[in-house]
Amino acid sequence: MKSRLLRGVMAGFTATLVISLIMVLRLAAGIIPWYNPIEVMNLAAQDVLGTPDSRMLAWGIHFAVGTLIWGLLFALLVPYLPGRTPTRRGLEFGVASWLVVMLTVFPLAGSGLFGLGLGLVAPLSMLIAHLIFGAVIGAVYGWGRGVV
Repeated sequence: MKSRLLRGVMAGFTATLVISLIMVLRLAAGIIPWYNPIEVMNLAAQDVLGTPDSRMLAWGIHFAVGTLIWGLLFALLVPYLPGRTPTRRGLEFGVASWLVVMLTVFPLAGSGLFGLGLGLVAPLSMLIAHLIFGAVIGAVYGWGRGVV
């Protein structure tokens, strides 16, 4: 169990790093520049915690959620997820995590159910990001076992 949880944390960190790099490149290229999840977390931290402008805190929250929450949750759920390979199970997990974010985080952030207050691009781009996250978390988790 301990090794499974450690693999989950490592896979969660790697997947978070990959989607973070994609997000930074997307923003640098000017693709959907109005949607920056780190800025949303920064504003939420200011509102909820009363912190000053702190993008470092927002990045910390982003990596903590991806690494610890999603990584550990994946490690705990992977034996029960559909699919024959860890990568396929990761994709299923990515869709499930996308649904959680669309039904909780976006409405709490004031963007409406599925983030539709930001337009159709937000939920679609988030689905793509979560599919990438899921594929990476599954592949890295499986790689730690010698199975992808």
